[in-house]
Amino acid sequence: MRFLRTSLAALLIVGSSSTLFAHEPPGEVFFAFQFPANAVPAMDGDLSDWNMVPADIFEVSMENGWIQETVRGDAGNDLSDFNARQIWAWNEETNRVYAMASVVDQYLHNSREDPTLYNWDDDWEFVLDADHSGGDMYNNDWTALPQEENRELFFTTGRLWEIHVPPIDGYWAFTLIEGTDWLTTGQELPFPEYVEIGWARTGATGGPGTYAYEIKLTPWERWDFDGPGQSTIVDLEVGSIIHVGSLTKDYDESESYEGSYDFPPVHNVWRNANLMADMELLPVDGAAFPTAVAQDSWGRIKTHFLTK
Repeated sequence: MRFLRTSLAALLIVGSSSTLFAHEPPGEVFFAFQFPANAVPAMDGDLSDWNMVPADIFEVSMENGWIQETVRGDAGNDLSDFNARQIWAWNEETNRVYAMASVVDQYLHNSREDPTLYNWDDDWEFVLDADHSGGDMYNNDWTALPQEENRELFFTTGRLWEIHVPPIDGYWAFTLIEGTDWLTTGQELPFPEYVEIGWARTGATGGPGTYAYEIKLTPWERWDFDGPGQSTIVDLEVGSIIHVGSLTKDYDESESYEGSYDFPPVHNVWRNANLMADMELLPVDGAAFPTAVAQDSWGRIKTHFLTK
């Protein structure tokens, strides 16, 4: 997989105006599949829309080592207890980033006493720094500032979504740091033109089961607590580099999480965009979708791997 990603980076020669910042893992570049406009996935928790995406190139998972447990200090990757995989994608026409995640968990936990609280049940967290600007999204020093000042700092240059499903009393989708904002009430997504989320769960709390998550994200350059009129959006292009990350908390029978399974495998990815993964936006695969605008990049990539 390391060879594959390095080779893709060398072969896909496209212009990019993004400035390179620190990222994790150092020296690695990941890739976002581009859905053709007529095949963007519906955010409904049915992951079959993602079957067209070549998993050997685009999937990050516990099995290939890119998702790891990061808080116990013992590797903690017991796939019989917990297993996870994820794919990131995008589409130029919609100017949106898409992500899916699939989890198999030996013990489902969805029983927090206060349904308005986040970070107290099994979850999946999606993190995006769309303009690749890097830097702090959360800093402990900011908590001492007046609210009107810290709202100008917390998660304005990168966004974090935390999903708890199934909903309890309707509460399921949260953002940090205050849990809700103009994009979510915790129960509803008032601006679906900016974010859509789908999910599914099999099994019952206290037993084994699965989670499926999907999210369609607006690539904010700067997000403002006062609303979309004060916020700015990145114009995504082929060859652009974005920062992405994810975390999933696994609660079993205790009140605190037993593990956090993170990509990249650095737990503070949620607070510092310099710890996110670099991800390059690919063109539509012209061979798979011949009616789309095709570049020869994909053909060169495939030919290269067939001759190895």
